[in-house]
Amino acid sequence: MTATAAASSATATSATASPSSDDEFSSLPDDLLEKIFAALPLLSLFRARAVCKRWHGITTSKSFMALCAQVTTHKPWYLMYKDSEKMVGVAFDPTSRKWHNFVLPPLDDPSASFVASAGGLACFLDKTNSEVAYVCNPMTKAWRQLPRPPERLSSDYCAVAMCVQGEDYKIVVARSTPVTNDYAQWSLSIEVYDSGLAAWRSPRFKLLQGWRPGEESNICNGVFYCVTHSTVGAGHDYSRHGLIAYDISHGAFQDLILPMPCSLSCVRLVNCWERLVMVGGIGTYDFIKGVGVWELQGEWKQISRMPTKQFHGFAGGLDDVFSCSGHGDLIYIHSYGSPQLMVFDIPQGSWTWARACPVLKRDPLHLFTGFCFQPRLDVSV
Repeated sequence: MTATAAASSATATSATASPSSDDEFSSLPDDLLEKIFAALPLLSLFRARAVCKRWHGITTSKSFMALCAQVTTHKPWYLMYKDSEKMVGVAFDPTSRKWHNFVLPPLDDPSASFVASAGGLACFLDKTNSEVAYVCNPMTKAWRQLPRPPERLSSDYCAVAMCVQGEDYKIVVARSTPVTNDYAQWSLSIEVYDSGLAAWRSPRFKLLQGWRPGEESNICNGVFYCVTHSTVGAGHDYSRHGLIAYDISHGAFQDLILPMPCSLSCVRLVNCWERLVMVGGIGTYDFIKGVGVWELQGEWKQISRMPTKQFHGFAGGLDDVFSCSGHGDLIYIHSYGSPQLMVFDIPQGSWTWARACPVLKRDPLHLFTGFCFQPRLDVSV
């Protein structure tokens, strides 16, 4: 009998009472039960937690959480908002291939927007005041507001990324403003919040000539990457975008990485097991003819392209601006104008549709937003 089957059988037998004395599980020691429960899919674990007080105590103990941190990580879920102004939605679980109603933690500012996720945590930012940031665990609903940075830095564009290392996490905020009225020159500031220190590090600054930092970024192998945009015109379409890189540990900027593999729009960066992966619409800003996936290997190497059938299968077409996020083996893509969700499995190289999303389009102007997060119970804020 598998762990999932065993827990499901026990749940069906009793939802509130303690397992009977002849129950084969009642005689097992707590440490063995911890190993069984840690191997369960998350939904089965939540059902097992409701069986009795003993099982609830075991699955919420510190030793169980430490064990969960050591077992194989769960595949990332994708949250699709029901209403972009509320913290409610539906989450797609790729293991069960089902959508589940999902409510995000009740932040002080429910209008705060998602900006980054990593290692089971998600970061939200008050877009009207980019100094106010929140970190939460979507699964446990635990959350906290971060202290404000000691220096008030203005910005026209703000990029945020985060990484989790053991019990600590880091959040990088990159703010950019034009130098006086010269939009060919931009000042870039990097601020890093370190949860281990419970404080912000002193900001680092860099002047960019001919490039403007954008809002798309990610962290891979301790390096913060941010997509940049040309401000002085391009000799060819390939050079409209670039990357700025910042070594978080050493507090040092790296060289600008160029060129892009082809003419791209809607560039997105994804950390896939510490491999920097880029997803982009192939074509110009007003028309794309496909979606490609590349990995940074000294230069960009294409690893896949969305098949034509799937590309044309989006209801209403895949807009030149689309939503994309991922983690580990999976990348999720959907058009802002449709709740249809495409799943790209990197190791298998497969493109498949997720099960039909239960959120329906209310009107022609209804836009869909969402984000990917890794479901974990052992990570605290």
